[in-house]
Amino acid sequence: MRIQIIGLGTVGVATAYLFSKLAHEVFGYDIKRVKNVYAKILKEPLTNIDITFICVNENDLEQVIKTLIDHGVPHPYVIRSTVKPGTTDTLMKKYGIHLIHNPEFLREKYAFHDVMKPSRIIIGQCCQTHGSFLRELYEPLGRPIYITSPTVSELVKLTVNLLRMNIITFWNSIHSICTSLNVDTKLVAELVDQVKTIGEYEGRDWGIRFFGKRFAGKCFPENLNQILEFCSQHNIDPASAFLKND
Repeated sequence: MRIQIIGLGTVGVATAYLFSKLAHEVFGYDIKRVKNVYAKILKEPLTNIDITFICVNENDLEQVIKTLIDHGVPHPYVIRSTVKPGTTDTLMKKYGIHLIHNPEFLREKYAFHDVMKPSRIIIGQCCQTHGSFLRELYEPLGRPIYITSPTVSELVKLTVNLLRMNIITFWNSIHSICTSLNVDTKLVAELVDQVKTIGEYEGRDWGIRFFGKRFAGKCFPENLNQILEFCSQHNIDPASAFLKND
């Protein structure tokens, strides 16, 4: 299959690597000069192509779509960019084209590993035909594939990152407390065993069962007061650790 990738940053290069490893013919285009990207570099987008992946910043997304349309590049176009919920549907209606939202869940330092062994593949399909088409591209990876609407797909990507930000924030707060007690934060984290605490023992539903309700019960409110009282007594601002952005 002939696959075209627009935007050859971390996501674009990883996507090129993936499909080249799956024995597809991969072409890449970027306004910047690039090399060693596992794709045949183009001077302009191709029109004799089976599918085009867009891997650019959200601010450049609409202009790229306009360029592809002007060049007569056949759709569907697959948006790999992280965008606000509703973006894909809005652009699809505005330009009368088929757009799929297919977010990535890559760590920058391990992008090649993660793209070959993704935790899950989310396809926000424009229609069943194109959703099935993209599913077939990914099936050789043998990973979980979920087909949904573009808006759900967009929100899943943002929610994953928000959850990760909250976890970083949480452990920075705990680190402030551990430091004040001369306790090893890594040891606390190891014994807490985050995966078991919020996953294994709750069937991965920890927190999700309480939609629209505040935490309650005999322990949680009391425990929160205990940790806040401790912080106050020791002049610890648990928020200070994550307000700094290096």
